[in-house]
Amino acid sequence: MKPKKFSTTVELGHKGPAIVFPFDPADLWGRRARHFVKGTLDDCPFEGEIGFRRRVHYTCLDEELMRAAKLAPGDPVEVTITPREPGEADLEADARMAWARRAGKAPLGRQREVAQIERNGLPPWGGKRTPTKRRQRKG
Repeated sequence: MKPKKFSTTVELGHKGPAIVFPFDPADLWGRRARHFVKGTLDDCPFEGEIGFRRRVHYTCLDEELMRAAKLAPGDPVEVTITPREPGEADLEADARMAWARRAGKAPLGRQREVAQIERNGLPPWGGKRTPTKRRQRKG
């Protein structure tokens, strides 16, 4: 896929430094449960995940990356990113994705199952419905 280039500012969020994306990644790369990206911050390579909170798409920057790119909160930065497949560390960090790895399924093949969880409140391997979903079905 074609890399996306944009300029932004390093912001200090509630979880530390982050960059805010001036676009919705679903518009560029299609709708996914999670968007994993790789790219550069001022020519310093990085990998991350795009989060969404309070109608803003962002990615957190760790201290090591901030030092390597010589950045501080408030600094302008040139960003180039492309989507990537999740790695083993990404799979192990998220319980919803870890089962897909153990079952031998492709990481992106789990999108249907994650959509089922979000839609029905049921994981694909069974389990209880959340109280909210039970109430919605009765009403």
